[in-house]
Amino acid sequence: MSNLTVALLASLAYFICYAGNWLIGQCMIERPIVVGWITGLLLGDMSTGIIIGAALEAIYMGAVNIGGATSAEPVSATVMSVTFAITAGLTMEEAITLAVPVGLAFNSLGIVFMMLNNIFAPRYKKVCETGNSKGLTQIILISWFTLYFVRTIIIFLCIYLGSEAVTAAMNSLPQPVTNGLTVASGMLGAVGMAVLMKMLITRDNVGWLFIGFLLSKYLNLPAMVIAIFAVVIAITIGMNEKKVHDLEAAMEGGGTVTKSEEEDFFA
Repeated sequence: MSNLTVALLASLAYFICYAGNWLIGQCMIERPIVVGWITGLLLGDMSTGIIIGAALEAIYMGAVNIGGATSAEPVSATVMSVTFAITAGLTMEEAITLAVPVGLAFNSLGIVFMMLNNIFAPRYKKVCETGNSKGLTQIILISWFTLYFVRTIIIFLCIYLGSEAVTAAMNSLPQPVTNGLTVASGMLGAVGMAVLMKMLITRDNVGWLFIGFLLSKYLNLPAMVIAIFAVVIAITIGMNEKKVHDLEAAMEGGGTVTKSEEEDFFA
C-alpha cells in the first residue's frame, strides 16, 4: 500500500468519525475505540486498530470538553497512532505514547479551525433575516464540510509527509528511550482512569468502588459479572429513592399516606 493511499484512507477515517459525529447529532463515533476500529478496518488491520483504540479510550475517557474549555482532541490522536502502528512499524506502546502530544497539538489548533466559520457569518445573517430555511440548511452543510475538510487536509499532510520521518525517528531511538516509552504508555491508561474517577467519586459512592475492587481482586469475579451486580444494585437504589420522592411529594402536597403505601415502601 503506497504512502498516498495510506494517507487518503486514514484521512477518510478521520472525516467519517469526526465530521460524521457532528453531522448526525454527536453519536459518539468520535470516541477512540470507534475511531481505532474504523481506521484499522480501512487500513486492513482491524485488530490493531481495536487494541490501540481501546487503550486510548481508557486515556481519554476522563477528558471532557465543556464549552470553550477543551483538554484534548482524541480523533486525530487515534487516527495517527493507529496508522503509524500499522504502516510504520510502531509498537502499540510507542503508538499510544505518540497519541498524547498529537491530541494536545490538534486541540491547540482547534480555535484556528473554528475561526474558519466566521467567513460564513454574513451568509448566516442574511438567510436568518429573510427567513430562508432552505438556505440556512445549505449554509450549515457548507460550513460543516469546510470546517472538517480543512481538518482532514491537515491530517492527510501529517500522515503523508510524516510516515517516513516517524519511522526513521523511532528506529534511531536508543533502547533506554524505547523502554521509557513502554513504561509511559502503561501509565497513561491508569492516569486516564484516575482523571475519570476524580470526577465521579464522592463520599457517597466511594464505598461501591472498594466493593467492586474486592470482588475483582479476592473473589476473581469477571468485570461483566461485577457490572451486572452494579446495574442491579443501581436499579434497586433508584426504585427505593423514587418511592421516597413520591412519599415526600404526597406529604408536601397535603395528601395523606395510607398504611398500605407505607407497607409497600418498607416491603
